[in-house]
Amino acid sequence: MPCIEPKVSVILTSYNKPLFLKKAIESVLNQTMTEWELWIMDDHSHFETVEMIQHYLGDPRIFYRNSEIKDEERYQTTRYATMINEAISLSKGQYLTYLTDDTIYVPTRLEEMVAFIEENPGVEIVYSSQQVKVVNEQMICLKEFIREAKENLTHAADIVDHCSVMHTRGVVEQVQEQFGSYWDDDLRHWCRGDAVFWQRLNIFQPFYSLSKVLDITYKTPQSVQTLFQNLPMVLPDGLIVKGMGKDVYVIEAGKRRLLQPEMLTLFKYDPRKIVTLPDPFLFQYEEGEEVDPDNRLPCFRLYQDELGKLFYLERNKKRPIVNLSALRRYRFNMNEIVQIHSAKLENFPNGSPIDVQLAKWLPENRIYRHHNRSWILLDSQFHAMEQKVLARLKFLDKPVHIPRNILKQYEMGQPFK
Repeated sequence: MPCIEPKVSVILTSYNKPLFLKKAIESVLNQTMTEWELWIMDDHSHFETVEMIQHYLGDPRIFYRNSEIKDEERYQTTRYATMINEAISLSKGQYLTYLTDDTIYVPTRLEEMVAFIEENPGVEIVYSSQQVKVVNEQMICLKEFIREAKENLTHAADIVDHCSVMHTRGVVEQVQEQFGSYWDDDLRHWCRGDAVFWQRLNIFQPFYSLSKVLDITYKTPQSVQTLFQNLPMVLPDGLIVKGMGKDVYVIEAGKRRLLQPEMLTLFKYDPRKIVTLPDPFLFQYEEGEEVDPDNRLPCFRLYQDELGKLFYLERNKKRPIVNLSALRRYRFNMNEIVQIHSAKLENFPNGSPIDVQLAKWLPENRIYRHHNRSWILLDSQFHAMEQKVLARLKFLDKPVHIPRNILKQYEMGQPFK
């Protein structure tokens, strides 16, 4: 294919979604307009994604950049905004437009948007209607709707999607001149980087509407907005989490401790309770000591020694479980009892026994409820948790109901929100 000066620069940001990314790339290849260039800005995805991208690099219109970002540096900027800024500087098209690895263009998208701008003198920004499909892990569509482009917008932030916009190079250069950058990649904007950029664009122009549906986006459990939804600012200790990769961690003392698959099994962690996080959120936690029976045992687990004695490891103290009634009272799951030799527990000092009659020494990392309010007990403080946060963090066990007089014995800490 001869090299043609591109009229449109498509900037596609990608991270660890090879199957969706394949569809996104092919939706550009299938455009009725051919005078485009595609910049695939990949944020150091796993091998499967990179290998898939390689199949398309024979087309001279397709360019590829791998950020090679280190995981521990992911949280320092809004990554997709950082990559878009790089792509804008490298691109050559008269018009710029955006695509993500969970969205596809309809075949006439580029042609119709360019025509709209060129047939309407003075227009520099156009947006279209979008079909939204909400799907689960099995790609079963749970619901779908149209995000309609009904009117010209002087305040497009939080209304128009990332992938429904095309604008001229001229207007984005005005943004750069005024703000010193194109997109604002400050970490604060992870959930709404496009909205912040739209605010910049709206200083210079309205967003002109093109009512036709020109892109289809899939909202998956791994979508950025989904992953950030209802996450508290800080994660409670004892939570088992993963990012977009395969590694699983337990949060402990403000660090993430790696749980190899065999350790996940050995320490009786319930896979249903693994909370998937956005990588920038996960990797802001420093990596601690890997979980291993020969290292420091993970806290907030039930351990039983060879003599049948039960302990709850809490804040590096082993708290004896007085009887089975206490297990039931505090909603412990007996299937999660870890069998371990007493020698592994010798270095842990004894803590207060856990008994149904010793309410002033309640076990920590449990969810407690009084009337319609819920708390988690950590560091001898009750921290309020809304139901939507409890659901997001996969606290699946039933809460422990306690009377008000017990609540009053404890300090109230910062809520998880």
